[in-house]
Parts: sequence; structure tokens; C-alpha cells
Amino acid sequence: MEEVIITADIHLLPDDNHPINQNFYHFLNTQLTHCSKLYLIGDVFESWVGDDINLPEYQTVISLFKKLTDNGLAIYLMYGNRDFLMGNQFWQATGIIKLDETIEININHQQIILVHGDQLCTDDVAYQKMRKWVRNPIIQWLFLTLPKSKRINIGNKMREQSRQHSSAKSVNIMDVNQQTVENLFLQHPDCNHLIHGHTHQPAHHQFTLNGKLKQRWVLGDWQPNAKYISIKTDIQFKTSNEHI
Repeated sequence: MEEVIITADIHLLPDDNHPINQNFYHFLNTQLTHCSKLYLIGDVFESWVGDDINLPEYQTVISLFKKLTDNGLAIYLMYGNRDFLMGNQFWQATGIIKLDETIEININHQQIILVHGDQLCTDDVAYQKMRKWVRNPIIQWLFLTLPKSKRINIGNKMREQSRQHSSAKSVNIMDVNQQTVENLFLQHPDCNHLIHGHTHQPAHHQFTLNGKLKQRWVLGDWQPNAKYISIKTDIQFKTSNEHI
């Protein structure tokens, strides 16, 4: 039986010595021995402001990804709210397969929806407006034409604004909206499982929808330790032995 691993919200920094980076490198080198597929469902990087800037900064993990994909591991990645500007150079350098923002997969006869999770936080109206704006291809193209120093400054300001935004709003507003979750399940009637990250509130939620049990699995971030989901015959939360 194949093992599929799903993780999110690593938030790598351009510092090889940072504990999170060291933890993730260890994970890539040791935890994937029996894994056939690795799904990275958003916010692998703390930020990404262009391949020309960030590929050199993250060369260690880029090389690790390429080594794994060259050796036959299928790695899939969807954009998060922090790292949605990876371009063609990134995909070519890593061998990673780009995913749409919502996908339906079958793992060992289980139909599963994967999303990053920020699109489910519809109570946060201001964030959803901002999300729609920054995901506009024209806005992204204009941003990537800016000088490197300007993009770095904008990226730093956006991260700081995000921190201020998070501290000023209640946890409930920034969490997923239950009706939005149910609507997503209704759009994928064959799926009884939803896996996402983003909220940094790891949990396993269950509810009934139209007489069927639905399960929502929420991945945590990588502090204070690495967290991921392993799927063989069933879905399990796991934590690596390496602690930050």
C-alpha cells in the first residue's frame, strides 16, 4: 500500500540555519523513504517575490526537491497566501508539479479535497478582497516587472501588515466558515474528506451533511515541530522526531 504525505505552512526562510529550515531538510532527507507522493498545500515559503530573487536564496531546498523528483518522487505544490508567485523557473528547477487552488484526489480509494484553506475564511471580508486583488494575473505581472529592491520592500511590508491584521482580528473571523466548507463538499459530492492548512489550528472536525459523514483535517504549521498527514489505509496526523 502506497504512502502519501501531505503538509503545509512550513514558512521556510532564506536562512539555511533557521530551525524551521533545518527541520524541513531533515524531513525531506529521512521521512519520505516509503512515500510515493508528497503534497505541499501552500505556504512552503514565508514569501516569494519572484524567481529571480528567491531561487538563489532558497537554493538548498530547491536542490533537495530536484534530487527527490529526479529519483522518482512525485511532488505536488499549490500556492498559499504567502508564496503564490513561483514561476516557470521554479517548476523547472525543482521538478515539482503545480496544482490548482482546489483539487480532488483519490488516495487508496478515498476521495479527498485539497485546498490551502485561506479561500474558506470568508468571514474575513477584507482579506478576501485583498486575496482577489493580488491573485489578479495583471497585478502579478505588474509586480514582477518592478525592480528587485522594490519587490523585496513590498513583500516585507505585506508580511508586517499580515501580522498586524492577524493580531487585530478574532480567531473566529480568521477561521474557516462552516457554510463555505459545506458548499465545497457539495461541489465535490464524491468526497468525504477535506484537508487544508492556513489557519495554523490543527484539528480533526466531523459533521454530517445530507446524511453523510464529512471529515475536515486541518494541518498545523511547523512550530514547534514538523506536522504532516500520512495516508495509507487511513488518514493519520504525524509529527516528526525533530523539534525546533
